[in-house]
Amino acid sequence: MTINSMTVSTACLTTANIAGQDGGQPVCFAAVDHSGALIYLYRMNGAPERLINIAVGKAYTAARMGVSTDIFRQRLLNEQLSLADFLDDKFTSLPGGLPLLKGGQRVGAIGVSGRALEEDVALCQQFAERILITL
Repeated sequence: MTINSMTVSTACLTTANIAGQDGGQPVCFAAVDHSGALIYLYRMNGAPERLINIAVGKAYTAARMGVSTDIFRQRLLNEQLSLADFLDDKFTSLPGGLPLLKGGQRVGAIGVSGRALEEDVALCQQFAERILITL
């Protein structure tokens, strides 16, 4: 099983609509399949173009590592590792990326970028909840 772009699109637009009403900065949402291949990208009006690569990188990292980018970041710190140690130039340790798990299986991952890291994490969690409800 994997996530599909229609499910992600609906969840994203709902999350983006709520985010657009809270007065915060516009963000970029990305979703990848279980292998890290991009399946959906949404950039809110006014969101800087640079956020695209960051959101995609967060989703990609979460998919490839199978953990949130928060947990991955903590691993890097705890084990005194660097991103270069993983030999994948698409990885990021910025919080705001989550794997999507259904029945213990990774079905994809998502990333959000554009606000303070804590806000990216909160929006990412909301986005994930909306996707997983429909699976």
